[in-house]
Amino acid sequence: MFQTANRTHKISDQIIEQIRNAILSGHFKPGDKVASEKELMSEFGVSKATLREALRVLEGMGLVEIRKGITGGVFIAEVDMKTTIHGIMNFLHFKTISIKDITMIRYLLEPPVAQIAASRIQPEDIVKLESMITEDPVVPHTIVSREIGFHRYLARMTENPILILVMDFIDNILDDIKSQLNLGGEFYHKVVKSHRAILECLKQKDEVGVRREIINDLLEVGNHLAKASGTQPFDPSILLGENLPISSEQTSILLERSLNEVPVSKDLQRIFGEELADRLHKQGVVFRRIGTGELYFIALDDLSHFSL
Repeated sequence: MFQTANRTHKISDQIIEQIRNAILSGHFKPGDKVASEKELMSEFGVSKATLREALRVLEGMGLVEIRKGITGGVFIAEVDMKTTIHGIMNFLHFKTISIKDITMIRYLLEPPVAQIAASRIQPEDIVKLESMITEDPVVPHTIVSREIGFHRYLARMTENPILILVMDFIDNILDDIKSQLNLGGEFYHKVVKSHRAILECLKQKDEVGVRREIINDLLEVGNHLAKASGTQPFDPSILLGENLPISSEQTSILLERSLNEVPVSKDLQRIFGEELADRLHKQGVVFRRIGTGELYFIALDDLSHFSL
């Protein structure tokens, strides 16, 4: 089945690639025996030391299991979520991942996850989620675990293994960040308050409300972590010019944050004049250039109070 390793590339890497490809192509299933070490040495034409070097790597990947004894050999392992996440985290350990990056991906993924959860939630889910919320954040590590468990549970309600994997991976990174920062009890009390608001929307199967509350939660957490670490926070308004789908709830939140944090834009002043631009801004107009041309995004919070 396997080809004899040649000498043009590192031999152990060739063994790893061939066995890995055989597994991923579906030739083997979890629990299947690949062969004994002796058989593999003969098939690849390598020494015991070279074969074992390759097998140790495959075992570290969680792809194979080495069993000893007469009935032993190399068997296909069932790759679990923990092994996969550790593999991804090891790879990204050498990449630069900021709190801004994490908050952005959460902003894009978690609102629809919460919406799906609201549409599917059952009484037993409510009981489980309530048990994950604590009112007494005394031990930070315990609180981090519970807080993250809340979001992971929502992801599992989608029944999408890819989405669950991504959400678990993100929460593992957040767990590490929160463990390293001295966030204090006030931060965790705010998290509890946010999660209770999310849970209330879930109980009512309020899909619009739960999207709004989870956006508020993840943005508040992201801003707090960025401030605590002295890094740049994620600004969701940058997505307005990226041709990405933004829901009405997200637009409303962007509007509120824009009015509170962003001064009247120069484009608004240039087109409407300083006085009218200021009036538009105070009445809830969000005005953002899309791209580099003369196309703009305009949002209005409440038409009933709008007048020129």
